[in-house]
Amino acid sequence: MRILFCLIVAGFAAGLPLRADEQLVERFDGHNSLTTADFTVPDGWEIRWRSEQVLSVGVIRLDNTVIAGATGRNVGSLYLPQGGTYRIRVKGDDPIPWDVAVFAVGTSGAPSAAVDATDYYSPTDGPAFKPQPAAPPVAVVAPTPVVAPTPGAPKPPPLPTRLTAQQLAALVTIKGDRMQGSGFFLKTDAGTVLITAQQLIANNPNWQVISSMGNPVTVTKIECATDRDVARLSVKDFGYTAFEPGRPEMMRAGNAILTAGINGLNLPAATVTNIGPRRLDVDGLRPVPGSPLVLASSGKVVGVVDLMPQVQASANFSDDDFDERDSSASGSIEPYGQRFDNVRGWDTCDAARLQVQAQFLDGFHQRSRTLDAYLNGTGDERDVKLWKSDDKMKSANDTFVQGISGGDPAERSDALHQLLFELGVITDTDMDQIQQPVNFYGFEQMRARDEIAYRQALKAQLDSYGSDITRFNTVASRNN
Repeated sequence: MRILFCLIVAGFAAGLPLRADEQLVERFDGHNSLTTADFTVPDGWEIRWRSEQVLSVGVIRLDNTVIAGATGRNVGSLYLPQGGTYRIRVKGDDPIPWDVAVFAVGTSGAPSAAVDATDYYSPTDGPAFKPQPAAPPVAVVAPTPVVAPTPGAPKPPPLPTRLTAQQLAALVTIKGDRMQGSGFFLKTDAGTVLITAQQLIANNPNWQVISSMGNPVTVTKIECATDRDVARLSVKDFGYTAFEPGRPEMMRAGNAILTAGINGLNLPAATVTNIGPRRLDVDGLRPVPGSPLVLASSGKVVGVVDLMPQVQASANFSDDDFDERDSSASGSIEPYGQRFDNVRGWDTCDAARLQVQAQFLDGFHQRSRTLDAYLNGTGDERDVKLWKSDDKMKSANDTFVQGISGGDPAERSDALHQLLFELGVITDTDMDQIQQPVNFYGFEQMRARDEIAYRQALKAQLDSYGSDITRFNTVASRNN
């Protein structure tokens, strides 16, 4: 990051000479249009940018008033005399990398009288700013001016759009009987470790790690994050190339992210849309669990790709759409990023025990999905196929169908009550084991709590049919 900053400052300095009293306040970069985070500057400050495309740069007050703006290609600048708290809106038509920097230059850094006054104008008065007598009054905000690039300024190097060969050498492939994904070597104070998604080493029997050179990697210790789907593996280090860790809290929406697929396949750049305390949302991310999220501007890793389905059992459970509660039901799980810099704790995991725990939770989740499909699905082919994949669910429904065949209303009522009872038994299956925290590592405990809430919501729905068998008749009829 320090090297990149030096290049940026050097690039700006080549076209706009820096004085000793100038200070870099903030810097932003991206590929497309975005509005930056708020920043505070003293009186006398300047925006300087560089890009191969035409950029429109607007300065916005806290009350969302646009007070200044400029447009230009390659290298440009915009000086403002009055300090305060602002944000910048950057607009570009093409997905080409750009950099914008904010410098405090002081009042002596104001443009000379020879500069066209339309290029520099001060903000209008507002509640967030004190009037500045020295600033020339402006009745109407001037049209967006065009700032020509500084003659002779060197063309700035664009941000990378692909991982380098050296970065690709830090990747590994993780293969098992159920799934395949990626991972990456990371430098730490304790030596080189391997970071990946925990799901790749949990319910994925006979998994193995293959280096970028095609050689097996020897894992000596498995550590699982207690609060997210991240695993940290100690390895026998044979001089592997490794990434340096970045700081996700220094990222901003719009930052470019680089990543790769299985076997070191370079993928198109993606864009950060949101940075949370644990989760990173990235637009254009490919579903390759365990892949690194590399900040294009620094080359450092800020996260790992995850595909863990999210269970959402809300209070109005029976009214929610089935797909919204579990995206895996429709076969489309949106990839996202997991931070690993602020993990709450790490469990030392036994591979065999982790396998048993993950298999149990995956099976428990699958049964909840089949119940959900039966009770809340639309009765279409996908829902029917899902609940019929569970032998107990299929047997209970087959018994119901036989019970109502040629029966009178009383016999149908008896069959409905019998079906309701059998579904209740299925709903209670394994509830005693999953409610024992001692049976699980930290992250699996979190999964277990989510699964318990999901199953309890289904149980509450079934219980509600006990006093209203007519509603349950609608459910049973829909599936027959």
